[in-house]
Amino acid sequence: MSTLWQDTRYAFRSLAKTPVFTGVAVLSLALGIGANSAVFSLMDQALLRALPVKHPEQLVLLSSPGIRSGWVQTNYDDQYVFSYPEYKEFRDHAAGFEGIIARYATFVTMSWKGQSDRVYGEMVSGNYFETLGTQAAIGRALTPDDDRVPGQQPVVVLNYNFWARRFGADPTILNQTVNINAHPMTVVGVVQQDFHGLGIGEAPDFFVPMMMRAEVAPGQEGLDNIHAMWLNIFGRVHSAGVASGSANSIWHSLREREAVDLKKMSAARRTKFVNQALLLTPGGRGISGAPDGLASGMTAMMAMVGLLLLIACANVANLLIARASGRQKEIAVRFALGASRWRIIRQLLVESILLSALGGAAGLLVAEWTSASLLRLVPPGPSTDGLSSDLDGRVLLFALGLSLGCGLLFGLAPALQGSRRELAGTLKDQATSVGGGFGHVRVRKLLVSSQVALSLLLLIGAGLFARSLYNLKALDPGFRPASLLQFSIQPSLNGYSVSKSRELYQRVRAELSALPGAQAVSGASSPVLSGDINMTGITIEGYTPKEDERMGLRINTVGPEYFATMGIPLLAGRDFQPGDGENAPKVAVVNESFVKRFFGGQSPVGRRLSTVDDPKDQVQIVGVVRDSKHQDLREEVGAFVYFPYLQMPALTMTFYVRTRQDAASLAAVVRASMKRLDQNLPLYDVKTVDRQIEELIFTDRFVAFLSAAFGLLATVLAAIGLYGVMAYLVVRRTREIGIRVALGAQPGMVVRMVMGEVLAFAAGGILVALLAAFALARVLNSQLFSVGKFDPLIFGAATVAIALVAAIAGYVPASRAARIDPLIALRYE
Repeated sequence: MSTLWQDTRYAFRSLAKTPVFTGVAVLSLALGIGANSAVFSLMDQALLRALPVKHPEQLVLLSSPGIRSGWVQTNYDDQYVFSYPEYKEFRDHAAGFEGIIARYATFVTMSWKGQSDRVYGEMVSGNYFETLGTQAAIGRALTPDDDRVPGQQPVVVLNYNFWARRFGADPTILNQTVNINAHPMTVVGVVQQDFHGLGIGEAPDFFVPMMMRAEVAPGQEGLDNIHAMWLNIFGRVHSAGVASGSANSIWHSLREREAVDLKKMSAARRTKFVNQALLLTPGGRGISGAPDGLASGMTAMMAMVGLLLLIACANVANLLIARASGRQKEIAVRFALGASRWRIIRQLLVESILLSALGGAAGLLVAEWTSASLLRLVPPGPSTDGLSSDLDGRVLLFALGLSLGCGLLFGLAPALQGSRRELAGTLKDQATSVGGGFGHVRVRKLLVSSQVALSLLLLIGAGLFARSLYNLKALDPGFRPASLLQFSIQPSLNGYSVSKSRELYQRVRAELSALPGAQAVSGASSPVLSGDINMTGITIEGYTPKEDERMGLRINTVGPEYFATMGIPLLAGRDFQPGDGENAPKVAVVNESFVKRFFGGQSPVGRRLSTVDDPKDQVQIVGVVRDSKHQDLREEVGAFVYFPYLQMPALTMTFYVRTRQDAASLAAVVRASMKRLDQNLPLYDVKTVDRQIEELIFTDRFVAFLSAAFGLLATVLAAIGLYGVMAYLVVRRTREIGIRVALGAQPGMVVRMVMGEVLAFAAGGILVALLAAFALARVLNSQLFSVGKFDPLIFGAATVAIALVAAIAGYVPASRAARIDPLIALRYE
């Protein structure tokens, strides 16, 4: 122990004597370790971390990929939603479980002391906190007694952070009343500080009993509808085999009961429906509503920062080899005094680990700043509001492990090289000028070739992501997003009935149309490019569905002159008009894909259709519009039907205002106008449609930006490493070059000789990188948009760029070599 302490003290003194070397090495490692720690922090919160509940490994999430029998309402994948009657069957009859719970996340309007806010919370089953083993920080959690009779227990438990933010952590809030959707509810507790529900990355503000569904989610299907799919179901398992068998037995029985109501389903589809498997997937990390590309994007980022750290390690290893070369005489003296090789290796390793520890400590500062910067770029939303830039114990352990690993990784080779026994030659000062031998040179060349390869790999990856982002931004969405402002309201949460909501929508449209600069105003119940999907079954006059053809089509309920406002070209017929009201004939507008699929491209204007909600009510098609993107930019546009919101219920509405000026500048005026109509009605998602598109492609832009930054940084590090090696080689070959010049070699010949060596081992790195890049492009293909598995422009441009950087980095020492004075060189030792 005392010897190790001596090594550590000596390492401190040694590094302090070379501040430039120490500073460059620590900075390189700080950037690499900091970037890795920052990305790991976000990845850990979004993908890896277990829930802060009792024995999270025992939790399972129920899922069933495949057909759903009816109405679906969820923020997550359809495979994870079930009806309340299905949940009750599992809860009451499934064996092998310690408990089965249900939850549903939604927005509400919460009012307290005259202030109304749109907040996000969870409806949960009464056994939710009991099964999870989660406690209350103050007051109590919800219990099964709170969840027995619909509407009878208006109680709410607050999230700890929301309690601190909204109520100032005032404990007297207990037993006080807050209004949720204009319904008074009593605060009975605040949940423990580290618990934020079961949604990954989410931060629900409150929890209420499931039996309060009518008050919390007005206008949605009731608790008794077995075809209303909206709940996520978790279970705590004590016998996995028994639980799976019992749950599947109940599930198939439920499916047979549901199939009775599906009259139009073919026999083959009915069999598939009934036999659809129920899966018990690991639920210890919760359920994610994040975009599909987030996990793959974070994984790609983790791989990129990993490559960046390898490049930083290679650079530091090169510095240590050069440093060890300059210390050969010192090491030889220590050998002569009786030191063992292991003693020398340990001393050098202690120095490298100390260097890495300093880099790790500085890296934590970089990580904290980087995490905060990255989160500021993340668009707000339920699936990301719970992410934090704070570095917790897991991130600190990750950074510590990374620091130790890096210290061993970049320190071992220099320690082995520097600890060779070469007493005679070294003590005779045969190499005191430059130190080292051919072994050092080979290792340093290999390290620089690796840096070139990794840098090129990062540049190609950055190019692929940048091309994908460009393709998305250049894509025509089918409407004109410029000069378009949007905002959303949900009047049903403030007690508005369907008829009162329609009246409000008309007043809003009239108010906004009168604003200076407003060209057109309309609305839609499902906002464009927000990920929302509304679907319903359609029956079309004169069209006979093919065997097993699914007639569930995407729909939207929109306002008068919607297509003119959005800039969606009308191809036939007419737009919706104010006269398409509740008592007027029912009408619809369809898109091009609808016409191609069901009418072979011939005009359907005047034809009729009906929905499964009201099959006897005939709706006339009055117009055809151009195909446009609705859910996101990557989607394949399919058959789409639009209905007027004056003829169909619309619980929420997103209004669009087309302006003659900058759309963002109209936001304050719109807020003031809405306050005049109803000051207690919260507005949300107030932004331009251009901003909505930017948020939609956030992951693509985020990955493209960071990969470009990492690629540039990696290239700079590789150039520094290449320059260092070539400068070292030129010094080492001073006598040889002097002899060549004395024998008549021209400066150009010397430059070509040095540059040939530069390009030779750079070419080796480029060749390895290109082979790896072909595999990388195939792996990344699913994350890219309209980018082929081999893009010659990107591959070629990245290769030329890295070759130019290598040439520039090598030319400086090459030109220095060409200016060597042969008389001085011949006297050089």
